[in-house]
Amino acid sequence: MLQTLSFEPITADNICKTAEFFKYKISRTSDYTIGAMYMWREFYNTSYTIYDDMILYKVRFLNRTSFTIPVGTGSMDRAMNALKDYCREHGIPLWFCTVPEEGLPILLEEYQGTIPGMPSRDWADYLYLAEDLAEMAGRRYSGQRNHINKFKKLYPDYKYTRITPENLPRVIEFLKNYEQNHGKEASLAQEEVRRSMELLPYIHQFKLPGAFIEVDGVIVSMAIGEIINDTMYCHIEKANRDYPGSYQMIVKEFSSDMRNTYGIQYINREEDVGDEGLRTSKLSYHPHKLLDKYCVLVPYKNL
Repeated sequence: MLQTLSFEPITADNICKTAEFFKYKISRTSDYTIGAMYMWREFYNTSYTIYDDMILYKVRFLNRTSFTIPVGTGSMDRAMNALKDYCREHGIPLWFCTVPEEGLPILLEEYQGTIPGMPSRDWADYLYLAEDLAEMAGRRYSGQRNHINKFKKLYPDYKYTRITPENLPRVIEFLKNYEQNHGKEASLAQEEVRRSMELLPYIHQFKLPGAFIEVDGVIVSMAIGEIINDTMYCHIEKANRDYPGSYQMIVKEFSSDMRNTYGIQYINREEDVGDEGLRTSKLSYHPHKLLDKYCVLVPYKNL
């Protein structure tokens, strides 16, 4: 019997309902998170449906309709059959995108999927040990510690503060100024700042922790994260480079705060999207692992 699925767009009103399924995610990749899902919902034309206690997402990725691997407490077989029926009904191939390594045995062995090409390095997530970023100990972090020590010497009265509903307008104003004066020219970087602006008003509704550092009453850096299981996902990191060491300070302070508060073991600082400067920066913090994401084509028979 044809199992008709009906997908609806992600909105600020329904995303928290879908987030109930994120605790069942099988990897530490950043795709099943409220922050990433909401920020990029229009860019990827993201929609969802809940079927048999499983969350199913449909996106536009690499100019084709794709799905993310189902997660939840329901039957994977029933969810996969529903997706096959949907693709059969619409005459489209069954593509899965952003598939983590943990999902490959499911799609390749159980559903005879194939991987047409190697995963793009540009879309690999950077996963760090929380202890490393919180403490930045040892010789390999000497460069970061030098920046941090310079910041502390230049601005000994700096303050680290959690974002609250009361001070959120100040953070939004900081991001507006950042966009005007410090944003990169690359289109995707500009898109990311715009998406960050969309996310900020909802961080308390979405229960996303955030913090900022200020010097003499001026915000110089900020970060927004999300805690799922043992991992913190850092969705936004921005700093005013006119204050040397401000980036390193927010990375260390925010990581330490989240580790002490939530007992996280890992921090995912997401992709570099091929930006060479961003790649150099993320590598300088010595990731524990790069989390590749794959595209998988799953066959199905036409009736």
